[in-house]
Amino acid sequence: MINFGGKKMSSKKFFGFMVALCLIGSVILSGCSKGAGGSADGIKIGVTGPLTGPTANSGIALKQGMEIAVEEWNEKGGIEIDGEKTKVKMFYEDNQGKPAQGVSAAEKLFNNENVDFLIGDAFSSSVTMAVMDLASQYEKPILSGEAVSGAISEKVEKDPDKYKYYWKGNFSSDAYGKTVYETIKSLIDSGEFKPKDKTIAFVIEDTDYGRSNVASAEELFKKDGWKVVAFETVEVGYTDFYPQLTKMKSVKPDVLVSCFTAVSSGVALAKQFNETKMTALHYGIYYPLRPEFAEEAQGAADGLLWTPLFFDPELRENQKDLAAKVKEKYNVDATGDHASGYDVMKLALSSIENAKSLDANKIVEELSKIKIDALLGTYAFEQKNHTVRAGEGFISVPTAQIQNGKNAIVWPESIATSKYQPQSWVK
Repeated sequence: MINFGGKKMSSKKFFGFMVALCLIGSVILSGCSKGAGGSADGIKIGVTGPLTGPTANSGIALKQGMEIAVEEWNEKGGIEIDGEKTKVKMFYEDNQGKPAQGVSAAEKLFNNENVDFLIGDAFSSSVTMAVMDLASQYEKPILSGEAVSGAISEKVEKDPDKYKYYWKGNFSSDAYGKTVYETIKSLIDSGEFKPKDKTIAFVIEDTDYGRSNVASAEELFKKDGWKVVAFETVEVGYTDFYPQLTKMKSVKPDVLVSCFTAVSSGVALAKQFNETKMTALHYGIYYPLRPEFAEEAQGAADGLLWTPLFFDPELRENQKDLAAKVKEKYNVDATGDHASGYDVMKLALSSIENAKSLDANKIVEELSKIKIDALLGTYAFEQKNHTVRAGEGFISVPTAQIQNGKNAIVWPESIATSKYQPQSWVK
């Protein structure tokens, strides 16, 4: 016999009572869940990205852009799921820009938070290369953010079934290479740049991002008869470029291409490039898009050619609203990272909205056929490799030049806001 509430009850009756109580509870919880559109906890979006480490500036900006996008959707009532409006919740895990940390952060979001959709990685190609393999294990949608490495697209193309749930929210690195090559070719064709020996040097961070971005440029230059006279790789956040610059100065390249995700590396190279009186035409990839680059490099940044100038609210009317919201909410100037974060979250939430469900297969189906206009251009995917399309009509990859402390688009001519100003040090 069991004493329950002052009354004696046989063990058999007590067991039956508890079973009935559990059944009633499950029905109540089921009703609550249904009332919330199939998810009592809302639509859960997990994100992995760097909030500490040398690329933290970009990770923080990406997070802020995503937060604004989520707020906008929730202000409209959220997303309709199974006939009910459901609010969106975002969970952001720091990975310090490291692949192992990225996988750990993603698994935490899947296992502990039970996220419905993962944006992973928000920033790094090398982290994405590791995280994307979780797609088949968890069978939930994974969308990467700024990662561009062509190796990511190649993995998908070789095994599309394995990566059914993974989609790449940015174009591939060959778009950067094409922009670098076509820009310099156009300057040569117009007579604004006259290389003496058609020689080129590279100094890049030793990551999937750095290597993949210059690989396509290197191939295009070589096909055009150029010779690579130096190829230097450095760790992320590296700042002492005097050894590399001394070596490159001895071989006198006509063009130097640099590529870093850490702003500190770009600032150091620009200043030391100036100090060592290099005479090569200098073209930078990625790091100049951070506003602190021009501020910290000061005069050493002036004249630099770089890509990609995706975001400039002074030049692009459709980006002014986000810039104002970032300034009001975070008291910082908006950057391309803010816009990229906003856009990738829009991609994720639009696919869920179109699916009207949290079923992974339905979301992925909608993601695959999506075509939406966003801040940085029109997003649509190449089906063979799940990669966002670049080029005319999609995401453009223009060349900018820092002129008197401000950015101007100088290539392609169809969207240029200024003409190229010859770099004063080129001889």
